[in-house]
Amino acid sequence: MKKFLQWLFSPAIISFFLILLQLALIIVVFIYIDQYYWIAQLVLEVLAIPVAFIALNSRMDSNYKIAWLFFIVCLPLFGIVFYLLFANKKFTPREKKKIAPIADAIDLSIEEGGLESAEASLDPDKDSDCLALASYLDKSGHSKTFKNTRTSYYCWGEQAFEAMKEKLRLAEHYIFIEFFIIGQGKMWDEILEILKEKVAEGVDVRVMYDDIGSLGRVPYNYYKELRSYGIKASVFNKVKPIVNIRLNNRDHRKILVIDGYIGFTGGINLADEYINEYVRFGKWKDNVVMLEGEGVYNLTSMFLSNWLNYSKYPKEDLNFKDYLPTVYANLDDYKDEEGCVSPYGSLPYTFESVGMNVYLNIINKAKKYLYISTPYLIPNKEIENAICLAAKSGVDVRIIVPGIPDKKQTYQVTKSSYRVFLEAGVKIYEYIPGFIHAKTFLADDTMAVVGSINLDYRSLFLHMENGCFLYKCPCIQDIRNDFEHTMDYSHEVDEEEVRKTNPLLKFWRLVLKVFAPLL
Repeated sequence: MKKFLQWLFSPAIISFFLILLQLALIIVVFIYIDQYYWIAQLVLEVLAIPVAFIALNSRMDSNYKIAWLFFIVCLPLFGIVFYLLFANKKFTPREKKKIAPIADAIDLSIEEGGLESAEASLDPDKDSDCLALASYLDKSGHSKTFKNTRTSYYCWGEQAFEAMKEKLRLAEHYIFIEFFIIGQGKMWDEILEILKEKVAEGVDVRVMYDDIGSLGRVPYNYYKELRSYGIKASVFNKVKPIVNIRLNNRDHRKILVIDGYIGFTGGINLADEYINEYVRFGKWKDNVVMLEGEGVYNLTSMFLSNWLNYSKYPKEDLNFKDYLPTVYANLDDYKDEEGCVSPYGSLPYTFESVGMNVYLNIINKAKKYLYISTPYLIPNKEIENAICLAAKSGVDVRIIVPGIPDKKQTYQVTKSSYRVFLEAGVKIYEYIPGFIHAKTFLADDTMAVVGSINLDYRSLFLHMENGCFLYKCPCIQDIRNDFEHTMDYSHEVDEEEVRKTNPLLKFWRLVLKVFAPLL
């Protein structure tokens, strides 16, 4: 049942049924009211032209525009309606008015709560790369850059799971959980038992999960069951049998915060395949970074922002200062830690993709090497050009993608990207044992990102996402070691292999690539 529901609600199946419905309507009109067919066709074309001009002149990504234009021209009846309803909707004035005070509260809590941004202590000459990105994240997403933060890297979901349970048992004040997927099974059931124990001890436990992400994995209205245990639970963007202009925007974040000074983020969700307890696509390769200290506050503020804006839990007056790490931890324990961190979020309701811009920043600043792991290699033209330019400029660029896909058609779009990268000198590796779900960027042993942001249009433009920028942290060496170890178990793709691809399959990949932004 779970697989059927996931298949039924997939973008490809929905698009397929829309095409069939459009053809059926055209046939009905042609057969039964053929004398009006040309009028109906003329009306659709007249309506499609202004909508096409709106799409063409929007601030959306160029590839995203092309996909929508193709949809509008080929399926005007549904293309027009769906574009106006779903195409990368931005914040309304009302939503901006609602969000602005929360953003101000985040900044004010840092200013008055004893935390200091790392920017003032960084060397403009030695740390110019970090300073530039820190300034951007501060201005674009209220994400400060902090020192005094210990970082630990886990190269497997199994390792991160054990660390999560250990830290959850230490919670004394609050636990915040926000994940795209929660699935009943060993991983979630063991975490849930700890949460129940903590609720009984008086710990404030809050859980938010995405409704479509968890579809078929937990019972309908599962948040009500969690509330019966004393957990403050909410579902993000609940699926309802009505048209919802935000249905296409999901909460893809992965955030776990404990008492404000312990935080986890990365690629894994809270379901059994992420710890290889349930085998779906071979060996599941994922990663997580744990933060301890000041830097955790960005994860806390991201959770609280979403909770205040989107949770269906009864509204509360929450003071951001009450959740600062300085309230519950002695930050002197972390003052000698090297490097700095900046967890950040990316929203779909603006025309600025923070996730994409952070990736571009790292690509453009790489001088020696750039390592990327991603489950989906479907970048927009801007990222594609930046990666190719880095490789042509002498940077050692390597990308690891899955050897066993989770979505077959999406995997074909990934393969359609191989040729342009290989011709530029990028090395591409397919992880032979199974599916690699880790989303990692690493450059020159100094900069790295671990988070939830895939190299595809949904992550870059449509979903709520989060990542953690790491600068000169000791765990960066662990990330590099993990990447190089993973390459040992991967197959390097060469140009000859791509050239020998069946011509029909090549054509099918080209067709899929046109619609990639809508998949």
